[in-house]
Amino acid sequence: MSNQQLSAVEHATDVVMWDDQQKLDEIRKLFAPKLTDMEFKFFVGLGKASRLNPFTREIWCVKYQDNAPAQVFIGRDGYRKAAQAHSEYDYHQCDAVYENDSFQVHNGEVKHSYKLVNRGALVGAYCIAKRHKSSRPIYVFAELKEYSTGKSLWNSQTGKPATMIKKVAESQCLRACFQDLLGGTYGEEEMESIKSQENNLHVIRGNTQTEKLKNILNEAVVDAETGEVIDQEPVHNTGRDDINASQEQIDEIVAMMANKGFSQERIKKALGYYKVDQLTDLTDAQARLFILQLEKA
Repeated sequence: MSNQQLSAVEHATDVVMWDDQQKLDEIRKLFAPKLTDMEFKFFVGLGKASRLNPFTREIWCVKYQDNAPAQVFIGRDGYRKAAQAHSEYDYHQCDAVYENDSFQVHNGEVKHSYKLVNRGALVGAYCIAKRHKSSRPIYVFAELKEYSTGKSLWNSQTGKPATMIKKVAESQCLRACFQDLLGGTYGEEEMESIKSQENNLHVIRGNTQTEKLKNILNEAVVDAETGEVIDQEPVHNTGRDDINASQEQIDEIVAMMANKGFSQERIKKALGYYKVDQLTDLTDAQARLFILQLEKA
């Protein structure tokens, strides 16, 4: 059997698996036991669309807390498989960057050269990915300090930190490039940071959108059971609701959304959250919150 025929067989098997009720029961039991019916339906839909196989650790789902949304994770090889099977896939490449490398980026174009000795300390990794009809590739750079735990495979002495940070960059870039397929998922190496965020959920007080905006900007952390404020780090300049966002704020939001690979659908949902039709309709307070959320995303 040729490689092409074998690939076709594997593809058919992966698709059929998501339509087999017995397999679905097994998948839910093994890989998504705590999901609600709607969350599992989303997981199945994504698995079927991406043609990824949970039994080979290409895709899985985790729900850390009952009151928190489930998180769908995809392994680096899963991102590669889904992206390369996409009809618009052109190419992608990834590499690690060290402090002594020659590394420049201009308008998303990377110029990277280095020798194999004396490269210095590991700084991070980048990845570029391109769709057929795009005029330029998507570019992502992942800094080591943002993801390394210093433990296990992240340990610089006993692990493989370059491999790990390249996985982060590659997963993020492919997800940004193919948002229509992979949006709403997380890379395997991002799991610890996501888990940490879920373990530190807080409730934002407020009966109106304006009150909630103010409380989010003030970082008012409220106990989920008692409703009492348990920590607060005030931000004095919370912005104003009676004036429009400045052009500088709009430009910053546009740049941050582009850098994070926002799809048109995701932008539409964000605008819907603020109940506006376009970015220029945002108030000063809303723009400040939007920027804060983008920084934390």
